[in-house]
Amino acid sequence: MNAFKALGFEMEDLEELGYSFDYEGLHFLLMNNKDEDFLSIAIPAVYDKSNSDELEFYKVMDKLNATLKYVKVNELSNSMWFFYEREVSEDDDFEKILPKMILNLEHGIRFLRSGGQDTTDDDNDAEVINENNNDSDECIISDVDLLSDNNENEE
Repeated sequence: MNAFKALGFEMEDLEELGYSFDYEGLHFLLMNNKDEDFLSIAIPAVYDKSNSDELEFYKVMDKLNATLKYVKVNELSNSMWFFYEREVSEDDDFEKILPKMILNLEHGIRFLRSGGQDTTDDDNDAEVINENNNDSDECIISDVDLLSDNNENEE
């Protein structure tokens, strides 16, 4: 928790769920885990399953899981969530680890919004995808209606 504060994040306690914080207009969750040697950061409710047919939703999820490095995409509460999870040790430098975790999650959102195109830039020091998969499923995620886009309009 001290590393988040040292990096300038304002953490909101969500009791049982964990802590929330914002970065670049995205809402993140530091998930509570019973295992102290495990760190999990999520971007919740990225894409609502009711915005598309069920098969399309799972095709998008499968494409993201097959393409993105380090980021896992799961369904929770009838919506798509992005997770970055890792085992931690006492030797870890959280002020270096946390930015990479956050940037990889943010990259996953950019990848989804781009319709599956590689959006890596040279200035991003996070280890993210670096290849463009040109298979026929690439268009699957081009028409995704993101929940976070709706939230941005409300602010």
